[in-house]
Order: sequence, then structure tokens, then C-alpha cells
Amino acid sequence: MASTGVPAAEHRVAPGTALQSAIEAAAPGDTIRLASGRHAGPVVVDRTLSLVGEPGAVLSGPGSGSVLTVTAPDVHIKGLEITGSGFDLAAMDSAILVRESAPRADVRENHLVDNLFGVYLHGAGDSIVEDNVITGRKDMRLAEAGNGVSIWNAPGAAVIGNTISHGRDGIYVRVSNRNTFERNTFSDLRFAIHYMYTHDSRIIGNTSRGNHVGWAIMFSKGLEIRDNVSIGDRDHGLMFNATNDSQVVGNTVRDGGEKCVFIYNANQNRFDGN
Repeated sequence: MASTGVPAAEHRVAPGTALQSAIEAAAPGDTIRLASGRHAGPVVVDRTLSLVGEPGAVLSGPGSGSVLTVTAPDVHIKGLEITGSGFDLAAMDSAILVRESAPRADVRENHLVDNLFGVYLHGAGDSIVEDNVITGRKDMRLAEAGNGVSIWNAPGAAVIGNTISHGRDGIYVRVSNRNTFERNTFSDLRFAIHYMYTHDSRIIGNTSRGNHVGWAIMFSKGLEIRDNVSIGDRDHGLMFNATNDSQVVGNTVRDGGEKCVFIYNANQNRFDGN
């Protein structure tokens, strides 16, 4: 949190109170605590603060746009149920949309349900998404659905210990580097983890169960893919397309429908102990 020389304050917001007004009245470093009950979105966090939900606190969007948009650095979001995003893929409608101006976001222990995207890190480097339950929409065609966590150009971002189900991909990352995806659990998706043009990153100790493909790794290099488990994935446990100079070690694939490993145009990789 940024230091302003003024002691941080805590503000408790009751249901029915204008949350956006409380955010605009807060000073950098303050904590806004949402009491149990339903709070109306959308809201924008445009300053460094913590947004914390008491048990039973729900932030509900109107069914259009993103429910919570973060535009300031070092924002913490914890303990909220968030629902009610819009359906616009191009607009990145999300439960939590973290903009490029908001690095080092900490999104932790939330329940994100029935949104298009769960968390979208759009250029927000060094952010962490940890211990959330993300359940996508079950009423959309796969091609029209969003991802549990989407990452674009967010170097150093980490996604750890989340439970992600339904929607398109569990984690989709494009044009990034130095990312860590560790100890996540995925089910009822197209791809559990989908890599595109992402380098020098780690996929460690994740579990994919009953998806189309476990780990879909494309046009990437310098990866460590270690100790992951694919159980009953329909098409492939591990799929590599133009993936180079990577370590694929200690992974388990079982009970799948088609291929344990699919490799196409992938060079100078080490496969060991799988």
C-alpha cells in the first residue's frame, strides 16, 4: 500500500449504501469493508485501497459491463461474492477487470459466479489471483463463453490455488512472460490452461479433470511444466504446438479419451518422468 503519512482508516459499508461513493471518499491505503448482504455494482476502484467482504457480502452487477474495475495499483480484493457481469467478449466483461494502470493487484478468497470472465488481468503485471472459486456461466455456447482467469501482457502475474469450472478456458494467457500457475483445479472447460506466445513461465502441480484438453501450450518457450495431473480429459492431457526449449517433468495423464500427449512442431524440449 502507498504511504501518505496519514493513518489508514477502515470504512464499513452497509447494503443499500452507495459503494462507489464510499470508494471516492476513501484515502489511499484505506480499507472498505462490505457488510453481509447485497451491494450494487458496477464500481471502479481508482485508488490504492483494500476492498474486503464480510461473510455473506455480495457485489452484484446489472448484467452489463464489468462488475468491479480496478484502475489503481496495489489494490486488494478479498472475501467477496461477485456476480452479474455483461456478455461482451470484446469489452472483456468480467467479475473483476484489472487494467494496465493497476499492477500488483491482489485478488484473494473470492467467489466469482455466473460472469463472462472471472478475473481479467489486462496488462496488470505482478498481480496475484489466489484461493478463489471461479464458476463460469453454464448457459452459453463454448465459443461465446469467457475464461476463468484471462491474462494479457501481465509479466510476473501468478494464479495459485484456485478452483475454476465452466466457461471456455480455466486460465488463458497471451503475450506475457514470467507467469506462475500453481496448484489450481479445473473442470468442465475446453482447456484447463491455454498458453499463447508466453515465455519463461511455470505450470506446477495443477489438476485438470474432465476437460477437453488439460494443458494446451502453443507458440511459447522456456516453460517448466511439472507435477500436473490430467484425469479423464477428452482429447489430450498435454498438447504442444510450436512449444520449444521447455521442461516437461513428472506429469500424470490417465483415463483420457484420445491422446495422452500430442506434439506438433515442438523442438528441444525435455520430457522426463511423466
